[in-house]
Amino acid sequence: MGIHHTNVPTNTRPSVPIAATRDAGSETDALQAALTDMTAAFSNDFVAARIGDRHNTYEHRARVLRQMAGSLATMRAHDAVAS
Repeated sequence: MGIHHTNVPTNTRPSVPIAATRDAGSETDALQAALTDMTAAFSNDFVAARIGDRHNTYEHRARVLRQMAGSLATMRAHDAVAS
């Protein structure tokens, strides 16, 4: 089993509602929905101790979320200027 054994089965995954599949009104709304979904999945995996089992899983996913949040902020600022 090893040092990093968890009691959580790796083949079960809690259901996370997929908001990104809804008909989004704009690209900004679609990115917001995707960010919300990824944040929920990240949180569920963190709570279930599925993050950190492999090298850099936490850092990589946290970086992707930060990049998406930055893109969303840029898009929102651009939308505010355009309107």
